[in-house]
Amino acid sequence: MAVPGAKAGNPGRASASLGVLTETGRIAQEYTAVRLGSVAQPYRATVAKPSRSRVREACQQAMSGHRLTLNGHYALAIERFRASIDLDPTVAAVHCDLGLASLKAGRMEEAASAFRGAIDLDPGCLKAYLHLAVALDHLGRTEEALAAYESAIGLDRGQHAAHARVGQIHLSNGRSAQGEASFRAAAAAAQAVGSSRAKIYQASAAKIAGMPAEAETLLRNLIADHPESGEAHVALGQILAESGQSEAAATSAERGIALDPEMAAAWYQVAINRKFSAEDHSIIERMRACVERSDLTPWQRQSIHFALGKVHDDLGDYAVAMSHFDAANAIRGTHANLDRTMLARQTDHVIASAPAGYRDRCPEPGVEDSTPILIVGMPRSGTTLVEQILSSHPDVAPGGELGFWRERNRAGLGVFDASASVEVARRIAADYLVALRAVSPNARRVTDKMPFNFAHLGVIHQLFPCAAIVHCRRHPVDTCLSIFSTNFETAFDFAADRSDLAFFYRQYQRLMEHWRTILPANRFIEIDYEALVSDPEPTTRRLIAGCGLEWNNLCLAPHRNQRRIATASLWQARQPIYRTSIERWRRYEPWLGDLLALLPASGQAAGSPV
Repeated sequence: MAVPGAKAGNPGRASASLGVLTETGRIAQEYTAVRLGSVAQPYRATVAKPSRSRVREACQQAMSGHRLTLNGHYALAIERFRASIDLDPTVAAVHCDLGLASLKAGRMEEAASAFRGAIDLDPGCLKAYLHLAVALDHLGRTEEALAAYESAIGLDRGQHAAHARVGQIHLSNGRSAQGEASFRAAAAAAQAVGSSRAKIYQASAAKIAGMPAEAETLLRNLIADHPESGEAHVALGQILAESGQSEAAATSAERGIALDPEMAAAWYQVAINRKFSAEDHSIIERMRACVERSDLTPWQRQSIHFALGKVHDDLGDYAVAMSHFDAANAIRGTHANLDRTMLARQTDHVIASAPAGYRDRCPEPGVEDSTPILIVGMPRSGTTLVEQILSSHPDVAPGGELGFWRERNRAGLGVFDASASVEVARRIAADYLVALRAVSPNARRVTDKMPFNFAHLGVIHQLFPCAAIVHCRRHPVDTCLSIFSTNFETAFDFAADRSDLAFFYRQYQRLMEHWRTILPANRFIEIDYEALVSDPEPTTRRLIAGCGLEWNNLCLAPHRNQRRIATASLWQARQPIYRTSIERWRRYEPWLGDLLALLPASGQAAGSPV
């Protein structure tokens, strides 16, 4: 099963920090002189030299497009730049300007194509690489974006924002060491030019290295020196949120927005770190005014709609909340494209690759190591709560969402194939243990809470027959509604459309039914969210025993666990276990559409096939 590409971090912010217009006005004289033959041609021409009259008209169209872009008339600007390129397609700067106007208009595919055109003409065009990376980020094509950012860095190692985004991409894919290195490179590049953002990057590196206190100190020192830095306040808010200081996190994010309008997407950070009531009228009005701004990037507008949806959910205004969730998903779904045929085919392949008795026929018996605890399930199914419970045990270290198995599949190492060679199998197993030991060298057990590892359970059990696999189940409509209403940092290609969500969920159900019949019961533990939150102790005791751990009373108070949490459930995980999310779907029933087809038959388990 395909796991959608990541869109970690805030590409809208990347666009703001990298998005300086190519100076078409400045190059106009160069352009005319070049095309009229008075200076050497700096670009690689791929077509015959146009006539002088076409050159002049092309330049006029490009300059008109430049003015329109500056005034926010992006659609008209795009028309002018296209007209210029039709007249003379050989000037890289005009392709770059077309890409930037398309980027500002939210037309990301067109932007990417235009920036590639600029690069074809001028392989040393730094701005084209930077903007191409931003466009690909918006499209969720993060590995391509990563390559574009790295190309830009290759041209200029002083691009600290590019280093930082590379760090975010590595981090979102479980490559912590590379992420930390990239943020340290960003800090060095920013420091070299005297940018105060160096401390923000240093704080990010410290956070990755497991030193949140140092990160907080760096950001507080930066704010003391530069109290006007909205970005620093928002970054501090994220640190505070992950460490459980929700009220302070919301306050810090709100302060950052007030200082820097470019931090508008942080309204979502404010929304998820507190409960709203009718008394919060003034702050709600600020959000409403913000979402109406004409200068927002798609990512910013999406984030604010999700924030307003959460606010109105708190207020019990479910029709208004759903209108905002729909608006947010209309943006999120602009470039989402779930390939249902491919997804079903991949699901068939995973099932066929691990038939009954498949381990007995594998050339590699696996590693007798019980360190891994895999926590799998759909997003928003209780995986964070389960990891919070398990990591409350003194013998368990929380690994969070490690991208190891997804990356190995992307690298073509056959992780879907149970018949992988002995050499490949041993290398993968050894590398996974290294990744777990990087989380904690001494813990008896380490969790890996990547939900989509449910696609890899065949090979995981093949290589680690002693590993515990915990499958988190929740009511299917509640699960999908929660996905639909959450602004994930990772872009899922099924999340923005009710029908796609239902289809993806059914493929997940098919896989889980298969693993339920194939994997040994003493290694495959299923936890129902509703049972866990309704009566925590019996389910928690079964969970702890199933993972081969001695009972510890700390596991009954997961909200007191002070570990950092960096997922969409960070606020909920800090609260005592509560039942209010059970049957949340009933509040939204009139607007659920295709999701209602997932309602289980009476008495049927949530994770079983419908």
